[in-house]
Amino acid sequence: MNTKFYITLVIIFIISGCGQSLDKNSYRQISEGPIIGAEGENDTYVWKGIPFAEPPLGELRWKAPKNPSSWVDTLEASVFKSGCFQRSSTFGEDGDNDWSGSEDCLYLNVWTPKLMPMEINESKQLPVMMWIHGGGNTVGSAHMYDPSLLVSEHNVIVVTIQYRMGSLGWFRHPALHDSDASLSDISGNYGTLDTIKALEWINKNIQSFGGNPDNVTVFGESAGAHNASAIFASPLAEGLYDKVIIQSGIMSSSSIDASEAYLPEDGIAPSISGLEVFNQILIAKGEAINLEEARTKQENMTPKQIRSTLYNQNPDVLIQATNDARPKRGGMTRVYPDGHVILSGGIEESLVNGALSRVPMITGTNKDENKFFNSMNRNFVKWGPATGLYKTAGIDEMPLEIIDLDYYEAISFYGSSFWKQRAVDGPSKQLVESGHKDTYAYRFDWDELSTINGMDLSKLIGSAHALEILFVFGSFDNYLIKNYLFGEDAYPAGKKLSEQIQSYWAEFAYTGNPGKGRNKDLPEWSSWKLGDANKYLVLDSENDQGIFMSDVEYTKEYLLNKLSMDVRFTDSEKCETLFGLSYGDGNGVSADDLNVFMNGMCADHDYSEILDMIENRREGTEESQES
Repeated sequence: MNTKFYITLVIIFIISGCGQSLDKNSYRQISEGPIIGAEGENDTYVWKGIPFAEPPLGELRWKAPKNPSSWVDTLEASVFKSGCFQRSSTFGEDGDNDWSGSEDCLYLNVWTPKLMPMEINESKQLPVMMWIHGGGNTVGSAHMYDPSLLVSEHNVIVVTIQYRMGSLGWFRHPALHDSDASLSDISGNYGTLDTIKALEWINKNIQSFGGNPDNVTVFGESAGAHNASAIFASPLAEGLYDKVIIQSGIMSSSSIDASEAYLPEDGIAPSISGLEVFNQILIAKGEAINLEEARTKQENMTPKQIRSTLYNQNPDVLIQATNDARPKRGGMTRVYPDGHVILSGGIEESLVNGALSRVPMITGTNKDENKFFNSMNRNFVKWGPATGLYKTAGIDEMPLEIIDLDYYEAISFYGSSFWKQRAVDGPSKQLVESGHKDTYAYRFDWDELSTINGMDLSKLIGSAHALEILFVFGSFDNYLIKNYLFGEDAYPAGKKLSEQIQSYWAEFAYTGNPGKGRNKDLPEWSSWKLGDANKYLVLDSENDQGIFMSDVEYTKEYLLNKLSMDVRFTDSEKCETLFGLSYGDGNGVSADDLNVFMNGMCADHDYSEILDMIENRREGTEESQES
């Protein structure tokens, strides 16, 4: 499925520059050795490509990250390091090849205000914010993001990090580890351990940059938000951070049982099976001609032989085998509830267990999350060849027409709203009911986009998945953004909304309460309240609704009732919509919900046609659907 049209729009506002010249005033001494950075955008200093762990190569591939080695000569940190190994995409470093990145990728980048060495002292330590990038835990890189405006405007320090992804980051196989493996090694949660190792590095070194190790906020978007919620749920991260912001994340976990068992005959499972990945490796190596033969061969191998085969695979073979082994209805790459790195009850346990030590949280979604994905569905939107400037830019196809606008709006509403229910409203209510009062929620509603080639993007994608990142980092002063992203007269109000969002985020980083923002001049963002009181903050520009607190809670019952009465759908379409929401793992709508909906009307409905549509769309679209 062609995503170049959207990815090109995204790239122009979140990607930052490559290398800058060194600046002698950025010389710092950290625990591993001396380091020098460069002058960044917006009157900042930036240090790029700092190792926070040993490269996870060879025998360290599926192991907990080790502390980085020290150095003697001054480390010149002016160029980003390679992203972690992944299938190539526009989000990677080399879109011309099938694969990009490297297994040697555990590096981070630090942005600070332009502090002179003599200005760094304990009395003026700044809040620290650690950003975790998204990409379905399969693609993405820290080099995509430039937080310099947030840093300079609000006097905070931002650290962007990388972590192992895909089956290099989250992977389990019963034969993988020997008797010397630690509990962290056998957890399967290597990507999570990487994020925790980055926090350890921050706690050890951030004072050298003027940061306060006792005031660290973790924030991320999509898969990065899932990883932020995993930190919230990890006993190993306790004491390493103080606040968390979860932007469009999910809070469900993978299945350990499914990951260490063969797929059932119907191919349906909630998580990728390490055994099936190994079967695909045997087929790729020519050691088996089909899955049946591969399974027989695997069952006759010793754990040591299986382990050796896994460690000897090139990363591209491993990632391709993982893709080929994907089950039907499997969720995105997520953490395992191993009981050591992640609570045995998963991320979900951290929401309801009041005995745990829990930090202040912001969680939110965008009003039109699902429009980004629905817009690429040829059943909903007509696409055609790109022309003019867009064809010159390498875009093959562009959206031409929404086939049925009412249906499109309706299907997008329920997909986005159930996402909000399971990622924001449900968890917020659980947290508050379990005694966690410092719970803040939002919905991002800005959708004042331009019309491109006759297509109104405000209707096509609206306040789509990932759009809020632009407002959090404030990368607005760009000719392409002003002239191609914003609708008519939308830029000034959009710029103001970005400043307001940054103010809330920064105030939360300083105090743990977004309140009225840094200057105490914004509508008050109050915590989630039970009952009929206010729940979450709506973030929109003054051209539209503005900023206000809402008391409309999206419960499953509320949304199901709304769906049952929605005149935009026929009864059959209501059933098919709910079936689509029940498809897969972690969606928050169960098969039981489907079967009892509207007095059982949907229980015996024929879903074969929509099932084919869903599964055909999943083929080869993992990156676009799990960003």
